[in-house]
Amino acid sequence: MTRNFLEELLKNKIETKDIKSIIDSILDEHSKYIGELKKQININKAKILFLEQTNNELKEELSLKDDKVENLKNSTEDVEGLKTQIETLQAENQANTEKHTQEMNALKKSVAIEKGLSNAKARNIKAVLGLLDLDKIKLEEDGSLKGLSEQIDGLLQDDNSKFLFETETKLILKGAIPDED
Repeated sequence: MTRNFLEELLKNKIETKDIKSIIDSILDEHSKYIGELKKQININKAKILFLEQTNNELKEELSLKDDKVENLKNSTEDVEGLKTQIETLQAENQANTEKHTQEMNALKKSVAIEKGLSNAKARNIKAVLGLLDLDKIKLEEDGSLKGLSEQIDGLLQDDNSKFLFETETKLILKGAIPDED
């Protein structure tokens, strides 16, 4: 809810002195604001859970590497055997680093897509995600998404999917007025 909303509301309603309609308008706007906050909280919870899981995996991996280093220290093998073990460990470390980099990039892309859908006022982010071709969406270096807005525009244009997004249009009913001839 913004200050401008309240100012405009009071300017329009103060003349009518209709307190009930003022309160209803304020509560409606507050409900929208709370709904947006809940969406952001759900996105942040998902991020936190993923980061905690990644942190635990990295701790386990570090523990395993420490054990391997200790085994190397205590090893009495020849120098060539130690070099082979070191090269094997380096290759494993490189593969693990690449794997974690890919996972982090996937997380960044996922969070950016969810944020983009939230900004587009998607009513149900999971439902809209199911309609997107995620392979056509690319995460740029600056954190922007290439291909998402085109897909959202397509969903907004399609009569079968545009209901998944909130719109600002108001319904104006026209018809006969009672007691008029």
